[in-house]
Amino acid sequence: MNSSTAVDSPIPPADRPSLLRPLLAVAAVLIFFGFPGTGGEWLDLRVQAWFWDGRDWLIPKDAGWPHTLAYTGPKVLLYLFALGLLWAIALPSRAPVWLGRRRAAYLFLCLAVVSVACTQLREVTFMATPRQLTMYGANPGVPHLLLFDAKPPGYPSDAFPAGHASGGFALLALAFAWTSAVARRRGVCIALLVGGWMGLYQLARGEHFLSHTLATAALAWLLVAGLARACRPTGVSSTS
Repeated sequence: MNSSTAVDSPIPPADRPSLLRPLLAVAAVLIFFGFPGTGGEWLDLRVQAWFWDGRDWLIPKDAGWPHTLAYTGPKVLLYLFALGLLWAIALPSRAPVWLGRRRAAYLFLCLAVVSVACTQLREVTFMATPRQLTMYGANPGVPHLLLFDAKPPGYPSDAFPAGHASGGFALLALAFAWTSAVARRRGVCIALLVGGWMGLYQLARGEHFLSHTLATAALAWLLVAGLARACRPTGVSSTS
């Protein structure tokens, strides 16, 4: 590809994506859902009302086959995917020709970094799950407070950003691991389907608000884009 073609292309190279859009997405989620009067709190509560009947959540906690399909199952598949990536890193000559060590290392790093980042941020954001709120029948419960509201001592801090969906949204890395537009669109679709499915399940059982899941998606986008710039997964042949 000559320089003029690269400049005119509507799709930037996968291994040096712009960080502006994911940064704006993170900022938009924090501002819209983090402050009163923006409409974010109304949207969170409106969406959550679809899953709350006044007594219990649409899906009881850890209930049977829904838990397997949307919680345990996706986690197991992501673990198996991670193990496959480690195998490709350790034995690149036996990995599929379209994968390669560098690409596998980038994908594995994204899975690890996104999951760890979301888990650690939950420890310092001091946000409660719907199940912990008095308004949804928790006894004892806590009041519903926004991200930037002052919190009383002992307020829960295990909800924002959502942790379960982080593995699914980490698959946004697939959009930066290959150069073709088709592969990149496929990667985005896979990540949104898996992350959205995992996040929706958590909403339906009162473990997260919509804002928690959107924050995870935006943060994952930012992290995988930043790692793509650092690792350049498409910078060498897929067999290296």
